[in-house]
Amino acid sequence: MKFVDITMTAVIRPKIIRQTLTSFTNNLFTEKDKYRLIINIDPVGDKGKTYQDVLDVCHDFFNTVIYNATDTPSFPKAVIWTWKQTLSEYIFHLEDDWVIKRSIPIKSLLKILHKNPHLACLRLYKHDIPNKVKPRLFNSPYIFREKGNHFEAVDSKKQFGLNPVLIRKSFIDEALPLMVDTKNPEKQFRFGNEKMRDFVMRWKYAIYGKPGDKTLVWGKNGLHWRKNSKYAKPRDGNQFLNWVNRK
Repeated sequence: MKFVDITMTAVIRPKIIRQTLTSFTNNLFTEKDKYRLIINIDPVGDKGKTYQDVLDVCHDFFNTVIYNATDTPSFPKAVIWTWKQTLSEYIFHLEDDWVIKRSIPIKSLLKILHKNPHLACLRLYKHDIPNKVKPRLFNSPYIFREKGNHFEAVDSKKQFGLNPVLIRKSFIDEALPLMVDTKNPEKQFRFGNEKMRDFVMRWKYAIYGKPGDKTLVWGKNGLHWRKNSKYAKPRDGNQFLNWVNRK
């Protein structure tokens, strides 16, 4: 297998990040020498901890770690910076508080994108998949592609997302000049964004799995941390740019 870059946006919460990386290296990234971890660390998080504590955790799991420790938190800048460092043909994007619930071979994910050049990305699904060949996933119609063991979105208008996802680098390279660092990056990839409209609609988007599959990834591992920290997401989560102090 060729190497794969893993891009991660993170804050200073080493315990959560250890849980995330333990989960994914046990179940997906099983050959640590086949990956580079590219991580942006924003300066919010656990009291008494520093970005070095996060790096120490990362080096426990990967031989190569490329990092950016910022002075000012910014979610869009974090995504853009990590993506600009990538070299591999496919990139796995991962936020710092997700866990994967069962083992899957990453070669299967890579094979799907390799055999389907019209697909921009392959997401891992955070809910049970209905036992249907034409389910609604992420509030949009999808069709099961049996030969590829994946579902393809019928409508491309708003199906790119940053929960755990394998992305084609050519898609990222084309997207970067169109992105801005003042808006939620995920929400920029929408039909309603005139700057990106033609680009978004040229691609198709997919979800890994088959009808009846149980939840594959879980993104609430950091919820307890958030509730017990002084940080919160803005009330308008669709426009999340950075953490704010809880009032």
